[in-house]
Amino acid sequence: MKRLVEILKRETESLRIQYINMTKEWAVSDFNLMREWAANYAAGRYGYGEASKKYYRLPHHVVNSYGVVDTHIKLLVKAAEKHYDESINKLAYRIEQKGLNIDKIYVQTSHIGVNINTILTDGEKTVKAFTIIASGDIQRPHYRYLIK
Repeated sequence: MKRLVEILKRETESLRIQYINMTKEWAVSDFNLMREWAANYAAGRYGYGEASKKYYRLPHHVVNSYGVVDTHIKLLVKAAEKHYDESINKLAYRIEQKGLNIDKIYVQTSHIGVNINTILTDGEKTVKAFTIIASGDIQRPHYRYLIK
């Protein structure tokens, strides 16, 4: 499975780069929104109750005066890298379950917008793996692999 993981990482490097860049952009926006919300809460604009619970669940690096956006970016990029590695390992396991001969494997990868399509074949069996990436103003970039 180690060889398959290496192949998949090589073939999906563009996905990793794109995903990390999307995460960095979103982290800045997320940090600014949380800082703004925390400032409004501290100014008494939200009252107590549920708002108080939300305030105390915010990360310390966001609400404290030492909070800088770089800390937030580093934390989210680290989580994104972990997600990427786990996704590749899970994808390799799922592909391995299909019974492809790894010694004869041929891989073709293409980008379609933000998504990636990968076709793996050993000449007898073919597996198609593709991503679905989602993100938005309040939704952290995330993706998953689907296989056919």
